[in-house]
Amino acid sequence: MTLKKRMRVLLHRATIAIGVDTRKLRPDRQLLERTIFTQLQKDPRCQSILFVGCDWYTLHYPTLFKTKRFVTLELRPECAPFGAKEHIVDSCTNITSHFEANSLDCVVFNGVFGFGLNAPSEIERTLVGIHESLRQGGLLIFGWNDLPDTVPLPLDDIVALQNFTPCTFGDLPSVVHSSEVNRHRFHFYTKA
Repeated sequence: MTLKKRMRVLLHRATIAIGVDTRKLRPDRQLLERTIFTQLQKDPRCQSILFVGCDWYTLHYPTLFKTKRFVTLELRPECAPFGAKEHIVDSCTNITSHFEANSLDCVVFNGVFGFGLNAPSEIERTLVGIHESLRQGGLLIFGWNDLPDTVPLPLDDIVALQNFTPCTFGDLPSVVHSSEVNRHRFHFYTKA
């Protein structure tokens, strides 16, 4: 970890510990942390949550879900300190190696598609695994950047995504929410 990143982590830990968040959140991260997470916290159906992908800015996420089972999964071992107590170091393509069928209520899959998960076969395998791991009616929150250089393939071409049904979530009125910064999109799906 670089010195700059280490300093950022220490500052983040210190400010979160005293109840202050000094980060300048982009609109897409605000939507995730302040709106989507708030809905997840309130939703009694979402007790077992998998969050895929960790870095310094996710360090405080487990504290937001103290009353729920919050599991993190990240391929890079150096990012394990930014995950939950229940953290898995592995590729999201291997999700079924870590979760039984129908055992998760929600999977937050944000910033992975097009940022490490790029091969069509790996995308398909991951989404098949997420589908298998989610219970009936379980929620998939799929966040991605709709930019030409970060989209490995159109969402309509992902066969495994067709196993899910678009849905609304909580107080959010549509099945897709967008932020113009990075053209970030959040799609909400349920396992039908």
